Amino acid sequence: MITYKMKSSNIQQQLLDQLSTAVVLLDQAGRFVYLNQAAEKAFLTTNKTLIGQRYSYFIEEDALPLRQLLSELKANGHFKQDKVIFSLKNGITLSANIQAQWVELEQRYLMIEWQDRAHQQKQQQDIDIQQQNQVSNRLLQQLAHEIKNPLSGVRGAAQLLAMEVSASQQEYTQLIEHEVNRLNQLVDRMLLRSETASKVPTNIHEITEQVYKFCQLKLPHQVELVRDYDPSLPELMIAPDSVYQALLNLVQNAIDACSEQPQARITLRTRSLVRYSIGEKQYPLCLLVEVLDDGPGVPTELQDSIFLPLISGKRSTGLGLGIAQHLIQQQDGLIEFSSKPNHTSFKILLPVFSNTQPTGDQNND
Repeated sequence: MITYKMKSSNIQQQLLDQLSTAVVLLDQAGRFVYLNQAAEKAFLTTNKTLIGQRYSYFIEEDALPLRQLLSELKANGHFKQDKVIFSLKNGITLSANIQAQWVELEQRYLMIEWQDRAHQQKQQQDIDIQQQNQVSNRLLQQLAHEIKNPLSGVRGAAQLLAMEVSASQQEYTQLIEHEVNRLNQLVDRMLLRSETASKVPTNIHEITEQVYKFCQLKLPHQVELVRDYDPSLPELMIAPDSVYQALLNLVQNAIDACSEQPQARITLRTRSLVRYSIGEKQYPLCLLVEVLDDGPGVPTELQDSIFLPLISGKRSTGLGLGIAQHLIQQQDGLIEFSSKPNHTSFKILLPVFSNTQPTGDQNND
């Protein structure tokens, strides 16, 4: 029996395995030589199953535009096509953008790489959220300075006025100063957020339990808050207070959203996500903290701008989700969401970094 094997170094394979794009190598006879980890995950198969088999063993022959691919490869050495529908013989159907080219290793191989279109859409959504949050931060910082400058003037005027009025009237100037100081602290906490909290090794369930117990204290009688934890999750380096504040915000929002229903259920869920991408970066492991509710959902007209400041479907400032997003991005993570009536999901994604990595924080449903 002939064994088909790509004679590349472990380093080459490790580099390919870090890609979020699925990569497959075929030899000149159309046999599988190598799949990177993203390809194994996308196809729900393994190198061991496919290496040495012809592509038609696993891919429906009419799914891959093979004649067009080979013709373009012969003409210009490169092939690219978007929106290719792959039908696999294990029942999976994928919509992907593909490109192919010949690569020279110890012999000539056909390298086909494709990116799942759903993955591309998610990646673009993550990038849009990150960019949106950067704009929000700049807007909020400008707003903070516009607020703090006149507040300083008010405080100074109150201090001067205190020297001119009687002792009985100083009660009013003290009240003015007290309120100015309170507003300054509020602006610092909610708008400037210049300080980054220190990260320490943390068990995520310590945070979820704190949020769960706090929210149980004033939980409406018709709302049920339940836990669905993966107890095997590892510790990760995060700022616990920042993640607590963000998660508390999400759970309280869910409670508010469900408060007018005769019966509602909110689930606090944790999972691990293997080789998961946040934005343009793929991590070996991420932790998922998800808040699921069966409330009315986020209004469609607000969904594209829900993390912007002053955007809210409730009678509030609309600052909460923007701040929560900022706090999670300080942990190298991201908050994603999807919403429709009776099913709203807010996901906190936190990368887990190994001890050899300089910073940072990683699904398995």
